[in-house]
Amino acid sequence: MSSPRSEVLGMLVDCFELLSRELHEKDRGKAKALRTRAREMPAELISKGFSYVLVLCASRGKLNAVESGLKYDSCQKLLEVIKDLSDEKAGYSLYGAILLMSLKKIGAINETRFSEVIKNSLDNPILDSTAYSLMDWIKRLAEAYIEE
Repeated sequence: MSSPRSEVLGMLVDCFELLSRELHEKDRGKAKALRTRAREMPAELISKGFSYVLVLCASRGKLNAVESGLKYDSCQKLLEVIKDLSDEKAGYSLYGAILLMSLKKIGAINETRFSEVIKNSLDNPILDSTAYSLMDWIKRLAEAYIEE
């Protein structure tokens, strides 16, 4: 039986395989925007915390698209949510949604609403650390699967 960590990492690999294939063919700009977010966001987490990262994703993306990471456990569903967004909005939204989906799958969060996640994650160094670990994986997978 696999651990929650290996399950979420497997989900992330599958997710980036799907994203690289689907976005490369149709929405290259969205793929590049996601890659850029994946490379920049760990620094935001270190300096300002997990809550700030989520609010940044929602403010520059689309709140309900980011929140979809709490509802879905499939990157295919996330692609449907961001299909009509501009490249930049899609990049921020996808990043936030993937992060929420991963944290939920690993059991680090169990909220169902974006606002609840924000409130419950303020000044939470354990969640910041858990999120950073996942963000590092997301960064490396984005760099591996999404071409510049």
